[in-house]
Amino acid sequence: MTNICITEADVVLSLAKLKINKLQGPDGILPIVLKEMKDIISQPLTLLFQKSLSTGVVPSDWKHANITPVFKKGDRSNPANYRPISLTCITGKVMEAIIQVKMVDYLDSNNILRDSKHGFRRGRSCLTNLLEFFEEAPREIDHKKAYDMIYLDFQKAFDVVPHKWLLLKLKATGILGTVTKNWLIDRKQRVVIRSTMSQLACVHSGVLQGSILGPLLFLIYINDIDTNTYSKLVKFADNTKVGGVADTKLAALRLQRDLDLICDWQMKFNVDKCKVIHAGSRNIKYRYFMGSTEIKVADYEKDLGVYVDTSMSHSRQCGEAIKKANRMLGYISRCVEFKSMEVMLRLYNSLVRPHLEYCVQVWSPYLKKDIAALERVQALS
Repeated sequence: MTNICITEADVVLSLAKLKINKLQGPDGILPIVLKEMKDIISQPLTLLFQKSLSTGVVPSDWKHANITPVFKKGDRSNPANYRPISLTCITGKVMEAIIQVKMVDYLDSNNILRDSKHGFRRGRSCLTNLLEFFEEAPREIDHKKAYDMIYLDFQKAFDVVPHKWLLLKLKATGILGTVTKNWLIDRKQRVVIRSTMSQLACVHSGVLQGSILGPLLFLIYINDIDTNTYSKLVKFADNTKVGGVADTKLAALRLQRDLDLICDWQMKFNVDKCKVIHAGSRNIKYRYFMGSTEIKVADYEKDLGVYVDTSMSHSRQCGEAIKKANRMLGYISRCVEFKSMEVMLRLYNSLVRPHLEYCVQVWSPYLKKDIAALERVQALS
């Protein structure tokens, strides 16, 4: 996939899909400007994009990013408690979006991406990820076997991908072109807080933060992380989990072997945030390690928005869904003055039901107490 052709129709479609509420990048051009002028600028942009593809040169402004730190939680004086939000040039994103579509078509038509990958793929979602992973665990537990689920946490996953190895992976998949290579090298970023900006600093590793192509490139980089593994391994972006039967030491050692293989990769893990859940009554509760550090044991974990615990009964998830739904019902009751049937039905469908139905195919309750609790929420609404 070295020859990509961008047509004017591709550009018009990409411009039409721009979200006007997004902020501008380092070039200061707002997406609403490009979207409203799509019929006027589509032809010159097509020529610009094709020139970039034919020469392999990406405008330097498109490789710059503004980083805005957004507070998460904890001590505000600790930089680790801030999430960096990267904003790149919208014009560059338009071209990236077109290239991404063509890259995904190529990857899918050639069956390059493994089935264990669910993020940033057509027809895949959090739901398909969870359904695949939890197809095995309940079945094994029903057969009186123990099952261990290990949740891995990449440390700054998108920031530490070595360009050298990523380029080799792209070449191996047959999609490495001069534009892709040029897009990765000589990238710069600066921190922006209100109207104050730092100096531009060079970026020597990582995929394109704040870009359209970044997640797809990361997907390609970790595509074969589960090569030669015995256990169930499922990925969604940088969310990776490993599972397997663990009722004997031999079975647990197979899981540990797979963790050792994953550790051999050129990626760092935040072991303090990695968790293992021991499920099943006959679980030997084997101690797993990432390198020399033992993985912490947890009673539950929030997996792509769904709570998973040692009982596999989904009672905790039911409770959390009910809590969120009741909280939203309280907001509606306090804030809405005219409670007509039509208004309340729309509010319920848009604000309450999503909490009760998010990935419900995975955690659909079977205990009478959980079913009754969910029905009480329906009755209150």
